[in-house]
Amino acid sequence: MSNSRRHSPIFIKLFVGFAVVVLFSVSILGLMVQRQIEEASLRDIRTNLTHQAYILQQTFAFQSETPLARLQRQVATISASIEARITLIDSQGVVLADSEFNPKKMDNHFDRPEIQAAKSNGIGESRRFSNTLNTTMQYIAVPTLNEANQVGYIRTALSTQRINEEINYLRRVIIIATSLTAIIALFVGYWLAMSFAQPLRQMTLIANNFAQGRYQLRIPSHRRDEIGDLARSLNQMADISAQRFNNLASERDLLATILKSMNEGVITVDNQGIIQHINAAAARMLRNKPDLSLGQSLEQIEGTMVLHKAWEKCLYQQSIYTQQIQLRGYAFARHYQLHVSLLKESRDGGAILVLQDITEVQRIDRMRADFVANASHELKTPITAIRGFAETLLDGGDVDAKLIRRFMRKIHSQSLRLSDLVSDLLALSRLESNDEAHEESVDLMDIVVKVCTNLQSVAQSQDISLKLHINKDQYLPILGDDKALNQLVTNLVDNAIKYTPEGGQVDVYLQLDDQHLVFAVKDTGIGIAPADQERIFERFYRVDKARSRKVGGTGLGLAIVKHIVQSHQGKLKVISELGEGTRFEVRLPIIRS
Repeated sequence: MSNSRRHSPIFIKLFVGFAVVVLFSVSILGLMVQRQIEEASLRDIRTNLTHQAYILQQTFAFQSETPLARLQRQVATISASIEARITLIDSQGVVLADSEFNPKKMDNHFDRPEIQAAKSNGIGESRRFSNTLNTTMQYIAVPTLNEANQVGYIRTALSTQRINEEINYLRRVIIIATSLTAIIALFVGYWLAMSFAQPLRQMTLIANNFAQGRYQLRIPSHRRDEIGDLARSLNQMADISAQRFNNLASERDLLATILKSMNEGVITVDNQGIIQHINAAAARMLRNKPDLSLGQSLEQIEGTMVLHKAWEKCLYQQSIYTQQIQLRGYAFARHYQLHVSLLKESRDGGAILVLQDITEVQRIDRMRADFVANASHELKTPITAIRGFAETLLDGGDVDAKLIRRFMRKIHSQSLRLSDLVSDLLALSRLESNDEAHEESVDLMDIVVKVCTNLQSVAQSQDISLKLHINKDQYLPILGDDKALNQLVTNLVDNAIKYTPEGGQVDVYLQLDDQHLVFAVKDTGIGIAPADQERIFERFYRVDKARSRKVGGTGLGLAIVKHIVQSHQGKLKVISELGEGTRFEVRLPIIRS
């Protein structure tokens, strides 16, 4: 239950009023019933004691000659059966027998109230404290006659403690019954109060929404009383009012959704160049907030003078105007295609400006052109060398055998370089076009061990220490392509060896970090400048072109590494300082158990 509903004034008034009436009525009724039951119980107890006394009157009549010991046993036996105290008293008040005490030790009972009343009225009753038993007792006494027609008395009694226990038990039953009745009545009252308060609150809410132009809410109208009639009338009024605005609201929401979801920036202005609407994309392009841009002219927003001039040209030409523009203020200049067209159906003669970000398109075009140029250049170099050596051999006539062997080695070397370049280009193309998920389990530790073993001789030939830091007892599986991962490890370790001077060291690490497998290659080589670290993963980019040609690199190794890491949902990081060395770190997700 909400706080507003729980503290509803109409609900509180109805429920509290009903609760007061119910609790008051149940309390009065409970007290009356309790009193009546208590009185009836006491009356029944007195009646039972009276009946028992009269029965005993007949039982012990004319037994004055009976020995007292026998009378005492009879009294005790009968008392145990009827669960009441029995006392036999002679006409002088002397106790002849008692079921619960030694009659010889008891006082004279002639002055007891119940005995005096029995002497005067034929039956006596009293409730008083018994000095003999030290407890309050209910007494009933009746006279009886012996053989000598002398009057004696028979008294029955019951401890008020037992009477009180019975009355308390009845009182608890009454309290429980009245409490349950009150709780049930309160639940019924709660339901009744809610059945009236809830629809009234809903009607109030509907009326408030109508006043603010919102017609979406409806009141349940299943009731067949005046409240139901009122609810149906309000719902009908809401339907009629909502229908009038439904089409307009739908079109407005559709347009707002389209504009909001567009990547293109959209700006509408009136015939004075005042911005009437601007979507989030346009505000982001202009580095401004949409609500701050509304009501301003294109001239007032910093950096949008080019938009203002384009709008003026469109207004002057009375036709669509298109222009490529550049907006500054970013870390890198952003390029946009601007379309300006007049809103001829608009009453104020406004216009709409659409900005399309073509920065990424231009960047991709430049990368494609650079790639083609670099690939052509890289392919041309070995082809030119092979062609030159071949033409020399063909046109040389008698050429020394040593020179022929030298030229053939050059041709073989350049053909290997050409083959490596083509292989790397094919591998890069395959990685860029393959977006399928890897489902094969690969043990990267096995790959790292094999690659380091194969390259150990290369490192030793250059006097470089190649060390492998792994825990061979650990099984570290990942989902991946074993060939691609083998190429990744080979490229990074081979690069570290190539760019580490003689006497240097290359350390290869493979360890588990949380739910990722970390493969790292650290060398003590020449290092990479911070400006070059952002570009070393571009195709054909070389930090030291002369050294790259000397060691025979294709310029595609790190680009291939980057694409392999991305295809395995991993992360690649480089840490390097000039003259200190470089550390390449690859984090790949492992197979979760």
